Amino acid sequence: MRKTIKVNELKAGGTVDDLFAVRFKKPVMAYKNGYTFQMWVSDAGGDIAVKFWGEKDEKGVKALFDTIAKGSVVHVKGKVTEYNNALEIHVNPSSGDSVAVLKEGEFEVADFVASTTEDVEQMRSQLFIMIRKIRDVHLKQLLEFFFGDEEFVKQFCFCPAAITHHSNYIGGLLEHTIRVVRTCDHYAQLYPDLNRDLLVTGAILHDIGKLREYTVSSIIGATDEGRLVGHLVIGAGMVNDACRLIAEFPTELNLKIQHLVLSSHGTKEFGSPKEPLFPEALALAMADLSTTRIEDILLVKMTANTEDDWVQDKNLGSVYLR
Repeated sequence: MRKTIKVNELKAGGTVDDLFAVRFKKPVMAYKNGYTFQMWVSDAGGDIAVKFWGEKDEKGVKALFDTIAKGSVVHVKGKVTEYNNALEIHVNPSSGDSVAVLKEGEFEVADFVASTTEDVEQMRSQLFIMIRKIRDVHLKQLLEFFFGDEEFVKQFCFCPAAITHHSNYIGGLLEHTIRVVRTCDHYAQLYPDLNRDLLVTGAILHDIGKLREYTVSSIIGATDEGRLVGHLVIGAGMVNDACRLIAEFPTELNLKIQHLVLSSHGTKEFGSPKEPLFPEALALAMADLSTTRIEDILLVKMTANTEDDWVQDKNLGSVYLR
């Protein structure tokens, strides 16, 4: 079975008879007419809550609930409603609605995880051009350590940049990295005292830990390593391991690249274990912040499901749509 409609195409008051990937579910609870549970599901068009309103057959509702797991693909028949300015799918079995779990092979993963609209091979070529422009011998060796490995490059070009928000699709990491590198390259032109090679190398490597932080199935999820350690610390460790394997790699340069990765979120509030302590680190953090914020607000504008001129986003606040 293939999908026929995406989450961002659903309208309040309509019906739905389609497939969705399960992000998480909440336990079965009693309500006045029986037993209910809630799931948060997604596809390439976004996320939406599904509320199952079962009758008084507690055993039957729990049996259905137990068949559903994170990452399951479910066939949902229900009605689209609006609650607290957000769309939901309500499933009422008494009205003929239903939820059923599909088996592997009965769906296409591409229907649930979006892919970049950019040309991946073209972006890959652009990244390699940026790498070839690095003149510092040691930094070039470091970049070649990673991007000379075809399997690493394949994973890098496939990896999403996030689970939600900016660039949360296949190829998103490559797309986001190129934007950050270009922004850093522009900073280096504006401020000639910046070490361009150091800054651009940090920009290329700042999110490599995401290769071990994210996993892609019918949904984009986080690995245990990603949840417990985080991509900045993972990435800094990957840089340190690589530098130690490169003959005569300068210790101070190793530490600077690690710091660029660790401080790339700018502040501890935003998840950086360290805050920027030299100019190139600050430039990278600002480049990462500006690109992600722009990507986030553009996404809100593109996916707003309203005829109003404004939309309220839980992270960005009020966003003007005209």
